[in-house]
Amino acid sequence: MKFEYNGNLLEDDRINTVANEIVSKYLMISFDKAREAAMLEGKISGDKSVNDELNRLYNIMLVNSDNRDIVLVVYRDFLDVLNNSNFNEYSDIYIGLVEGINNYLDNYSEFPLLSDYE
Repeated sequence: MKFEYNGNLLEDDRINTVANEIVSKYLMISFDKAREAAMLEGKISGDKSVNDELNRLYNIMLVNSDNRDIVLVVYRDFLDVLNNSNFNEYSDIYIGLVEGINNYLDNYSEFPLLSDYE
Protein backbone atom coordinates (compact mmCIF):
# COMPACT_ATOMS: atom_id res chain seq x y z
CA MET A 1 0.00 0.00 0.00
CA LYS A 2 1.24 3.46 -0.79
CA PHE A 3 2.01 5.84 2.05
CA GLU A 4 2.41 9.24 0.47
CA TYR A 5 3.65 12.30 2.30
CA ASN A 6 0.50 14.21 3.22
CA GLY A 7 1.63 16.66 5.87
CA ASN A 8 1.10 19.58 3.53
CA LEU A 9 -2.53 18.77 2.66
CA LEU A 10 -5.69 20.18 4.16
CA GLU A 11 -7.50 17.65 6.32
CA ASP A 12 -10.18 16.72 3.79
CA ASP A 13 -7.59 16.32 1.02
CA ARG A 14 -5.42 14.19 3.32
CA ILE A 15 -8.37 11.96 4.23
CA ASN A 16 -9.31 11.48 0.57
CA THR A 17 -5.70 10.72 -0.38
CA VAL A 18 -5.38 8.08 2.33
CA ALA A 19 -8.81 6.64 1.47
CA ASN A 20 -7.72 6.28 -2.15
CA GLU A 21 -4.52 4.53 -1.03
CA ILE A 22 -6.60 2.10 1.05
CA VAL A 23 -9.12 1.37 -1.72
CA SER A 24 -6.36 0.82 -4.28
CA LYS A 25 -4.89 -1.93 -2.06
CA TYR A 26 -8.15 -3.42 -0.76
CA LEU A 27 -10.68 -3.33 -3.57
CA MET A 28 -13.36 -4.96 -1.37
CA ILE A 29 -13.43 -1.95 0.98
CA SER A 30 -15.88 0.81 0.17
CA PHE A 31 -14.61 4.35 -0.19
CA ASP A 32 -16.79 5.38 2.78
CA LYS A 33 -15.16 2.77 5.04
CA ALA A 34 -11.74 3.79 3.73
CA ARG A 35 -12.54 7.41 4.61
CA GLU A 36 -13.55 6.34 8.13
CA ALA A 37 -10.20 4.60 8.57
CA ALA A 38 -8.34 7.57 7.09
CA MET A 39 -10.02 9.93 9.57
CA LEU A 40 -8.42 7.97 12.41
CA GLU A 41 -4.94 8.42 10.98
CA GLY A 42 -2.63 11.35 11.57
CA LYS A 43 -0.56 13.19 8.99
CA ILE A 44 2.49 11.61 7.40
CA SER A 45 5.05 14.39 7.49
CA GLY A 46 8.18 12.37 6.87
CA ASP A 47 9.22 8.91 5.79
CA LYS A 48 6.68 6.19 6.50
CA SER A 49 7.37 4.35 9.74
CA VAL A 50 6.40 0.84 10.79
CA ASN A 51 4.02 2.43 13.28
CA ASP A 52 2.34 4.42 10.50
CA GLU A 53 1.78 1.21 8.58
CA LEU A 54 0.57 -0.84 11.56
CA ASN A 55 -1.70 1.96 12.71
CA ARG A 56 -3.31 2.29 9.28
CA LEU A 57 -3.86 -1.46 9.04
CA TYR A 58 -5.36 -1.51 12.53
CA ASN A 59 -7.70 1.38 11.67
CA ILE A 60 -8.83 -0.41 8.50
CA MET A 61 -9.61 -3.53 10.52
CA LEU A 62 -11.39 -1.51 13.21
CA VAL A 63 -13.80 0.26 10.86
CA ASN A 64 -14.45 -3.01 9.02
CA SER A 65 -14.83 -5.13 12.16
CA ASP A 66 -18.37 -5.99 11.11
CA ASN A 67 -16.86 -8.05 8.27
CA ARG A 68 -14.48 -10.78 9.44
CA ASP A 69 -13.50 -11.63 5.85
CA ILE A 70 -12.11 -8.14 5.29
CA VAL A 71 -10.44 -8.11 8.69
CA LEU A 72 -8.75 -11.43 7.92
CA VAL A 73 -7.27 -10.12 4.65
CA VAL A 74 -5.95 -6.95 6.31
CA TYR A 75 -4.79 -8.91 9.36
CA ARG A 76 -2.52 -11.03 7.17
CA ASP A 77 -0.83 -7.84 5.98
CA PHE A 78 -0.64 -6.64 9.61
CA LEU A 79 1.17 -9.86 10.56
CA ASP A 80 3.51 -9.54 7.57
CA VAL A 81 4.49 -6.04 8.67
CA LEU A 82 5.09 -7.24 12.24
CA ASN A 83 7.15 -10.21 11.06
CA ASN A 84 9.28 -8.13 8.70
CA SER A 85 9.95 -5.15 10.97
CA ASN A 86 12.50 -4.03 13.46
CA PHE A 87 10.74 -3.72 16.76
CA ASN A 88 10.61 -0.46 18.66
CA GLU A 89 8.94 0.90 21.79
CA TYR A 90 5.49 0.90 20.16
CA SER A 91 5.70 -2.61 18.75
CA ASP A 92 4.59 -4.19 22.03
CA ILE A 93 1.20 -2.52 21.62
CA TYR A 94 0.75 -4.01 18.15
CA ILE A 95 2.16 -7.38 19.20
CA GLY A 96 -0.35 -7.42 22.06
CA LEU A 97 -3.15 -6.85 19.58
CA VAL A 98 -2.34 -10.11 17.78
CA GLU A 99 -3.96 -12.25 20.48
CA GLY A 100 -6.98 -9.94 20.68
CA ILE A 101 -7.49 -10.00 16.91
CA ASN A 102 -7.07 -13.78 16.86
CA ASN A 103 -9.74 -14.07 19.55
CA TYR A 104 -12.02 -11.81 17.52
CA LEU A 105 -11.47 -13.86 14.35
CA ASP A 106 -12.22 -17.05 16.32
CA ASN A 107 -15.47 -15.47 17.62
CA TYR A 108 -14.27 -15.45 21.23
CA SER A 109 -14.42 -11.68 21.69
CA GLU A 110 -15.26 -8.35 20.13
CA PHE A 111 -12.68 -6.57 18.00
CA PRO A 112 -9.96 -5.27 20.37
CA LEU A 113 -9.50 -1.58 21.01
CA LEU A 114 -5.99 -0.20 20.66
CA SER A 115 -6.49 1.89 23.80
CA ASP A 116 -6.77 -1.34 25.85
CA TYR A 117 -3.15 -2.14 24.93
CA GLU A 118 -1.54 1.24 25.56
